[in-house]
Amino acid sequence: MRAPIQTNLSADTLFLAGAHSAHAQLIYGVRVFLFVMLAVIVGVPAAFAQTDPVSIFRQAIEARNRGDLEALMRFFAPEAVREDGACQPPCVGFAAVRRSFEHNIAEHFQATVTTAEGSGDTVTARSEIRSDAFRARGIESRMTSYTIKFKDGKIIRWSSPLPGPANANPPRR
Repeated sequence: MRAPIQTNLSADTLFLAGAHSAHAQLIYGVRVFLFVMLAVIVGVPAAFAQTDPVSIFRQAIEARNRGDLEALMRFFAPEAVREDGACQPPCVGFAAVRRSFEHNIAEHFQATVTTAEGSGDTVTARSEIRSDAFRARGIESRMTSYTIKFKDGKIIRWSSPLPGPANANPPRR
């Protein structure tokens, strides 16, 4: 004869303790199923976000906008090259690219992506950019374009030509 089971135990405890009632097994099975489904639903988009070049580019822009240099640099390969207004001549290698983004963050650089599309290992995008350095020169914002190249899910080339005066928006008064 079995010893009586205390009724204050959860179904998981009952199942694991050897009380193999059909009800306890059903509850345990449902909980396991829900846990696995949640992991699949939450895990798949997160994994996809890490490998989709457009998503990686947007995450990099967001990290720079919030001043999170560590998060930003996670998207770059050791051999990365950056060529834009902050890197003339191009910044070559992880350390040089990191220093250039440190400078962007210090000047409160902000980009608002207006379009971004990917084709294979390349993302092309446009954004409106602002910074303390622009404002000091009497420019509220500018439009710029990006061409970002990827290799193995990491940015290897970040290119954004210097916007010309025709793209500059004077400060609002």
